[in-house]
Amino acid sequence: MGLDISGSTILAAGSGLTINSGFSINASGYAAPTNLPGYSGYRSGGSLYYSTGSGWIINGTSWNSIALNTSTGVFTCPVAGFYAVGFNGIAIGYGTEISYGYAGFGKNGALSYYIHWNLADGNAWQQSGGSSVFNCAVNDTLSFYINQSPSPAATAAITNNRGWYPDNHHAVWCILIG
Repeated sequence: MGLDISGSTILAAGSGLTINSGFSINASGYAAPTNLPGYSGYRSGGSLYYSTGSGWIINGTSWNSIALNTSTGVFTCPVAGFYAVGFNGIAIGYGTEISYGYAGFGKNGALSYYIHWNLADGNAWQQSGGSSVFNCAVNDTLSFYINQSPSPAATAAITNNRGWYPDNHHAVWCILIG
């Protein structure tokens, strides 16, 4: 049975409370919004690679609010607000080749910032990452790019198919923070 307080319906849910089905308080007293827009994902499969398509293709997710298109790697903001984004991964060299590349986030297809790696030793590994906050309107898009437009295209990385090491060696995430 619900309880109405100033137009807000409060319902008992197990051992906690749910307010308007969008906010809950668990039995320990921790409060959190439910269905928060965002995702946490990764690229699964493949070998050393660079990115293709309109965004970095994320074919595995730890969680996804359904606003992420895993076929294109494009997240469409379902509500206006500030979105925190981040990525981390391992760039890897190969044999005696010099491996370098670029990675960064873009809003509505325009690159906002990027990082660069350069591995002179072909057998080296380099951890890289970044984070930022974007002020987005409804239907703005956020994408992550590795060695593809609009990030600078690392010619040798594309020619040699070099990018981040796949499978459990990286993460990309986005979440509404306000």
